[in-house]
Amino acid sequence: MKTPFCIRLQILGIQPNDEVEYFENPDSFENSQKVFPLNNNGQIYGIYVSRLDYYIKKNYVQEGKIVKGRLIYTFYNYFTQQFVDVFDLLCMENNFIKLDGQFWFKDENALQPLIIRLKVQIYYQEYLRFQHFLENIELEKKNLYNSIEKAKAELTVNYENLNNFKMRVNQLKQCYHIQPQYPEIDIAILYSHPLVNQNEKRVNPVQYYDDISNFKKRISALNKKVTYLITQATKENLRWVLKYNPKIIHIIAHGENDTNQLNQYLQFENNCTDDFVYREDLQLIMKDSKKSLVFLACCYAGEIAKNIQQYATTIAVDKELKMLDDAGILYFSSLYENLLEKKTLQESHEEAKKKVEVELGEKNYQCCHSHSHRQTCKEVFGKNSDLCFSDWTQCECKKKSADLIKDRLSHLWGPNPNDQCKEVCEVILKQIQDKSQREFVKMKLDDLAEDGVLRVCCCELAEKLKEDSFTFIQHTESEKFQIYSSISSQSQIFNQVENGNLIELNQLSWEEQYFIAWKRDAKIIFHKLSEIFYTNKRQIIKICAGHSKGEMHVIKFAHQVSKYFKFRKLKFYKRNEIDDILIIQDKLENIEKLLQMSYEARMSYIFIIHKINKELFLKSKDRLAQLNQKGTVILISNSELIELELDSNYYKIMLKDWENLSDRKEKCDFFKIIGEYGEEIKEKILGELGEDKLKRLKYNDLLDEIENILNKYQDQIVQN
Repeated sequence: MKTPFCIRLQILGIQPNDEVEYFENPDSFENSQKVFPLNNNGQIYGIYVSRLDYYIKKNYVQEGKIVKGRLIYTFYNYFTQQFVDVFDLLCMENNFIKLDGQFWFKDENALQPLIIRLKVQIYYQEYLRFQHFLENIELEKKNLYNSIEKAKAELTVNYENLNNFKMRVNQLKQCYHIQPQYPEIDIAILYSHPLVNQNEKRVNPVQYYDDISNFKKRISALNKKVTYLITQATKENLRWVLKYNPKIIHIIAHGENDTNQLNQYLQFENNCTDDFVYREDLQLIMKDSKKSLVFLACCYAGEIAKNIQQYATTIAVDKELKMLDDAGILYFSSLYENLLEKKTLQESHEEAKKKVEVELGEKNYQCCHSHSHRQTCKEVFGKNSDLCFSDWTQCECKKKSADLIKDRLSHLWGPNPNDQCKEVCEVILKQIQDKSQREFVKMKLDDLAEDGVLRVCCCELAEKLKEDSFTFIQHTESEKFQIYSSISSQSQIFNQVENGNLIELNQLSWEEQYFIAWKRDAKIIFHKLSEIFYTNKRQIIKICAGHSKGEMHVIKFAHQVSKYFKFRKLKFYKRNEIDDILIIQDKLENIEKLLQMSYEARMSYIFIIHKINKELFLKSKDRLAQLNQKGTVILISNSELIELELDSNYYKIMLKDWENLSDRKEKCDFFKIIGEYGEEIKEKILGELGEDKLKRLKYNDLLDEIENILNKYQDQIVQN
């Protein structure tokens, strides 16, 4: 069989301006050209018309886009450099297009593509239809333009009316001193509980729950009618709190201090991530204060307190000092009690310090962990200095001389080696790596002792060794609390307090929210809940529990994330949005009962659905969609269900922290997990595994170990 003569085919008229672009740069079209075999009729080359029509319609005309008419072809002649009408090339009863070399040769040695220009000739009725279509478009365009102009005119009028209204309101405010009215409150408590920091590392929360629970318990016992609110420590919330003109603003948060950079900040929260509030930030916010009393239950907050004292009298600990959690709880609860008994701020402060001293006892004297280490200390004793008092020694200084030893930082010291506290001397010298420096320090310690007593604080000793001078650092918890004020502290805060019950402005069922280990996963779920609530994008959240043995922990985890979200969604200054968010937990088999419940219009709902298998899930998909219209559905599923391909109505979350917790600090949360089984089983698990092994286990391995222990002691547990 004879091989057909093939040429490359270039069709023009398909895209706008393709003819102009082709002749300007023909090489750019080369990749789109297709090889096309010509027909051979005797000694004549060409193309059958029917074949060309079929080829064009198949490859270049979109399906369903053909209009009523016919295709017209013209062919480019390289010799004349003009297009030739197809009618001039037809032969054999107009069925064959006769072509020769002038349509594919520029010269004898240069084979070129066959160029066909495509046009469409439409029927008159089709033309009328298009013309009518264009006329309608023009009419719609004109109507739309008129509507826009009308809307612009109305907007201009409304804008002028709004400006006139604002002007009138301002005039009335000036005449009648009108101000927005906010209910005054006595106490505003702001607590910070971010889940992760800005590097996605978990954040250990302050003991805000103990602080707040103790506050409510102690104030309730006084039978005083006190109005208060509890909310999260965010910049926005603090600004809103000031509008309520509280007598006391109580902030519970981590405080941080870099002594080298003089950089202090409070760790607030923002969408479950920590948010640093520097002293300048707090100063700008507190400018709007009407002389509220501020309690900073935060470490290292002294410099921040100094910065805002012109706007608000503030109680805090020094910028270099940490605050023991128990000391803070005791101090502030006692302070509230005394203030509500109509004592002055100074009197209440002194009474609160005594309370801390008595209740803490020996704990009232703290070690190096109670203050930040200075640069001199790090240079002399190393980065991990820990040289404050006797907890790590067996010394008997206090027994030998109780009259000289006044606190736990003091140790006997004299020129006679028998009079020295050998344990403390050994620990101090161990911290110094350089031998010559060690000998110098050993001699110098005798000079630093006063009246036979050496005060052992690494920062103080380091400064004495370097400069023969030092700054005293407070180690006594009860003495750390200071009043920072530009006015007298002899005034009463509560001079008129009625008897009665506590009144909470929020009216929320406030309770502890503890997260089991998976902080980063909690952040993902929190943001997904925010998206669903704020954008009304209805999706079912599907959380993979991975290991069936751990399903109950994941259910509790989902419940706590939901509560965490709830308290941040229900803002105290937006109570008109919804009344509450109810969290309902149930098995999938009870979905009919959930659908038949009555739901209130001013309530929102989060459904945590568990005990799911594949068959039941597939049967219940429609009902789950119905339930998701009544609230937000969170499914706790196993790995089998998480692998199902689902549509966009579902959002799948694999718990990453669940599989492998690399941070040993996070493993401490496993103690909370084993605590779920009760004290008896917890002790057996710890006895069998040991604390070190517990922290090395992956979560799934921990669940396997727990199951083995439960099986091992099953009879004994049942009998008990």
